Amino acid sequence: MEATGMVSSYFAGDIAAKYEVLNKPFLAPPGSIVGVIWIILYACIGTALYFILTSKDASTSMKQTALVWFVIQQVLNFIWSIVFFGADHFWLATWISALLVVAIVLCIVKFARISMIAVYLFVPYLVWCLYATYLSFGLALKN
Repeated sequence: MEATGMVSSYFAGDIAAKYEVLNKPFLAPPGSIVGVIWIILYACIGTALYFILTSKDASTSMKQTALVWFVIQQVLNFIWSIVFFGADHFWLATWISALLVVAIVLCIVKFARISMIAVYLFVPYLVWCLYATYLSFGLALKN
């Protein structure tokens, strides 16, 4: 999971430098903590995936459906920073972020039938992405 963030940030360019010069909305975090938060979130995301994959209480069909939504949210997560920071398409990135939130919610719904631990591991990710969607919208407005 950590590789997702590293590869995405590679294609997005110098995220820290770009973030620093943007006009930020109210409650925008300092850029120095965002990377640390993502490291923790990716650890939670990867651990949630482990619990889904290793669950003995779920059918193959349930796992496959959960994994489809997991892949969808990972793809949306991967492309957001590339679109936002790499291509400077702030509004498109905001829509991607909103779709990411929907995909995370659907993951949580599917995970709940398989592993509640995976659900609990995804809740901080959902909260952060809700906040990130607010930030994306605010940054799009102000820039």
